[in-house]
Amino acid sequence: MTNSIKPKIQFEPQQILPIGSYMLVFICAFMFWQSATAGNDSWIMRNCFVVKDMSELFQGLQALLTATFSGRAGASELFLSNLGKFMAVAFNSTFASLDRVQVFGNVYFLYVFGAGLEQRIGNGRFILLVLLSLFVPWPFVLFESGKLGLNACYFGPFFLLCTLLGATFVFPPERKINTEWFKSSRGNIFATEPRADMTAKYQFKPTFFMGLFICYEGFMVWLLSHSHPELKVVGIIPGVAALLTGYIIVSVLVWSATGSLKDGPLRLMAVKMYNDILKLDVGHEMAIKGTSMALGLPPERIREWITAQRGKMSIS
Repeated sequence: MTNSIKPKIQFEPQQILPIGSYMLVFICAFMFWQSATAGNDSWIMRNCFVVKDMSELFQGLQALLTATFSGRAGASELFLSNLGKFMAVAFNSTFASLDRVQVFGNVYFLYVFGAGLEQRIGNGRFILLVLLSLFVPWPFVLFESGKLGLNACYFGPFFLLCTLLGATFVFPPERKINTEWFKSSRGNIFATEPRADMTAKYQFKPTFFMGLFICYEGFMVWLLSHSHPELKVVGIIPGVAALLTGYIIVSVLVWSATGSLKDGPLRLMAVKMYNDILKLDVGHEMAIKGTSMALGLPPERIREWITAQRGKMSIS
């Protein structure tokens, strides 16, 4: 039985450059240059998430929000002004780097995690995810700041990277198609070479890079604990909040596109693989069979998904 929910968001062919990821890399490099001209550690302490200052700011925001709903004159203007301060601090904190080692690692992981995800969900949705991840995790820092002291200062794209990493978990790992099997099955007469996949160089193995990312962040925590103990780059509670933020937001996007939250990512992969096999000029039934074999799913399930998505979503 096909799903009756009509998708609201179309996952169009994503043969695109990861412009959003390039922007993240540029911003991170620019922020490092800006902080380096003013003294990195002093600039970070003035412009990033210092627990004491932000705790006072959040208390003020809560009081002003209450006053705004109470109709107190001028409260809404002050609330918006303080909210703007928080957003500026969150932005600076997300893209700040202390030294060349850290900026290199930050830029590398922003590109690795960002480019592959952007190819899957598109530029616009990727930028929306980034904007939300810039602000959502930071209030959670205050939940674990008590044991670290009021002078602790958080900075770096750890929470943004956690959001991107959480979003990648929505999608199952890519499985490559053995094109030689289809060629040999048809005598290599009508089979044609598939077009070069522009997205291939942006794909990565999440498990490997997640381990590498954990090692990198662990090294930075150890390094800062000896050189700048008041500076922090990792937070457990906000990190978990960021992971959940990325996973939930992209899950909603997938559900909107497929009408299914449970098997939506696998359905996207099945339709994409089916379309890739069709490019080999093997026919509908052979493409169904090949997709079924590659994913280990019954042909009936693949046929149902392909039929349900016709006229609704184009994936390649």
